[in-house]
Amino acid sequence: MVDESGRYYAGSGMPDLVPPEPSDSDRQASLDLSKQPVEKLFRLLYYELFKLDKKSAEQRLPLAEYSSMAQDMGCPERIMAMSQESEALAEEVNQLHLNATGTSGLYWTLHKYPEEHSWAWLLSHTQDRVMRKVWQYLVRLQTLAVPDDAHCVSANLRTVLMTAITTWKRLLGDHVALLWNSVAFGVLGDVTSWRDLDDEGQAANEPGGPPPNVSWSENLIFGNMFVSSVHKFLDYHSKEMAGIVYQEILHAQHAQKLGGRYDYSAGEEHRLTKNGVYSSFEYLRRQSFNGWPLDKGLMRGFLRHCLRPGYGSAPKVSVGDFGAGGGQYSAWLNDTGLVQAAAFDATLAVADITGGAVQEVNLAADIDLKRSFDWVLCTDLVAFGAEQAVPVLRTIKRHVRAGGGLLFSWGPAETASSEDARRLVENETGFRFDELLTDKVRSGCDTSHFKASVMAFKA
Repeated sequence: MVDESGRYYAGSGMPDLVPPEPSDSDRQASLDLSKQPVEKLFRLLYYELFKLDKKSAEQRLPLAEYSSMAQDMGCPERIMAMSQESEALAEEVNQLHLNATGTSGLYWTLHKYPEEHSWAWLLSHTQDRVMRKVWQYLVRLQTLAVPDDAHCVSANLRTVLMTAITTWKRLLGDHVALLWNSVAFGVLGDVTSWRDLDDEGQAANEPGGPPPNVSWSENLIFGNMFVSSVHKFLDYHSKEMAGIVYQEILHAQHAQKLGGRYDYSAGEEHRLTKNGVYSSFEYLRRQSFNGWPLDKGLMRGFLRHCLRPGYGSAPKVSVGDFGAGGGQYSAWLNDTGLVQAAAFDATLAVADITGGAVQEVNLAADIDLKRSFDWVLCTDLVAFGAEQAVPVLRTIKRHVRAGGGLLFSWGPAETASSEDARRLVENETGFRFDELLTDKVRSGCDTSHFKASVMAFKA
């Protein structure tokens, strides 16, 4: 589901579907459908279904319109078009959502007629239209952003777009789950996830809940939950787009008043920064698409041969994960319950991206974290050459306790020999290379890179 702040989270509950309490005027103006003839209810139902069926198909992006956007629009017009597209999409999906939930209410009054299965068409058709609309919007965004020869799409705007695409990726997973449940069980979801079971394993028929033993009621709930999630996501996204586009245009107008020209995408470094650190964009890509490798064999060897934690009341071994990337190694160590690992990385806004799991620290600076660790883990110094690695190694030296150690490796692209790397670490830290310990850790590694490059040092 997507909450009111645009944040995605797994699972949901009935509050996401409960409508607001009607006012007295609403009650006076409303029509009591339960007192209407059944024939009239069926006519009303099929009127709504045919009205939905006759709606025109989602518009594709014609070549002429694309050519106009790509060639004739300046930067302000182009990003304004993006914002207007998102606003229009949010409103269109809102209308589909309202129509679907309103029509779904008619099935409640017809629950005595279980042979009426048109609700399945209503759900699939509504979801199909919603997804087609979103995909067409994303196609338009893609044509506006690639190629961006005029550099109209700033880093801030790209961040908003990337966040939206990441959320859409997760929502697609929810939709696939609905499809899977459909073909596997003939239902759209697990009804026990939102209603408590009694002692006999039956879902209680709580006041205001669906009639008992009516399968379509649960299907309507789960089907509409997905559309509701997409609607919330797009509503938040359109507001985010409007805000960032407004800021961009204000910057452009201010630059024009000063007699200059606003460079929308100035200073962008999409993959690696000048210091060899992953950019926020590259970090987001890896975070969103499982781009952080985890060598579990390396971790098992590190735990068994280097950390050697105690059990029971023994204090936990502390580990500093320096250059942590996505924090996958510190997370693995913490999950053992035997180690207390803290992750640090120099990527801009990494704490926001990871929800605080990785702290933003420039390890190449002269810093003091005000704490020390039994061991430091520093693997895959991405684009650091020997000269750039020196301040990082000095930072490591300041944060390893006496009697502790360092598990270290270069990034796969670094061409320095193992002997050169060993001497560099020893010279800059004063640590002692432990050949026996290194061999033990390497022997369990899953990847050939770590089998050949990882080294253990004792402080």
